[in-house]
Amino acid sequence: MNKFTKISATALLALFLTACDKPADKAADTKTDAAVQTQSAPVATEAAKADTNTDEAADYKKLVEWNKGQEQAQLQAQQKFQQDLVAAVQAKDDKKVQEAIDTFNKSVQDTIASLDALDVKANAVKSVKEQTKNVLGLASNLLVEQANVSLASPSEAQQKAYMEKAEKLKDAMLELQKQSVALEQKFNPAPAVPAQQAK
Repeated sequence: MNKFTKISATALLALFLTACDKPADKAADTKTDAAVQTQSAPVATEAAKADTNTDEAADYKKLVEWNKGQEQAQLQAQQKFQQDLVAAVQAKDDKKVQEAIDTFNKSVQDTIASLDALDVKANAVKSVKEQTKNVLGLASNLLVEQANVSLASPSEAQQKAYMEKAEKLKDAMLELQKQSVALEQKFNPAPAVPAQQAK
């Protein structure tokens, strides 16, 4: 069961970092489509659309900046958790295992609170923000459930509940990844490949 604890915790941490890192895969330093539209849109409706896109681009940039700011804190929380968990498992001290989990969950809750404080209005960006919060919350809940399953002799019902939560987290992460990729492509489209000229 201790091996299961280590593997589950490592997998959960990898999921946590992946979920939090998706929107910041590429730098947001390139000009967005909104900036191009603002420069070339003399019609009032085009200007209104550009303003909306600019707001959306600004919200996206806020999310990317938040993500960059969270990377170091997340990495430190993960490293501390892994060290504390390994030490507690090796010492066969269930109380210290629970303390490590509680400390990590507190860091997740702090991350969620920080994300809550991020003011975004664009629907696409808000959707990614909310899905990120959902994934973080599910990951934290799964960690608690995993501790309950691994620290005692789990019943079949506890094991089933754990597996259901793990599946729900997986589905939420897939949705977050899908939304993040769509947002990333919208604001950082891949450069067009030039067509080869006929000889």
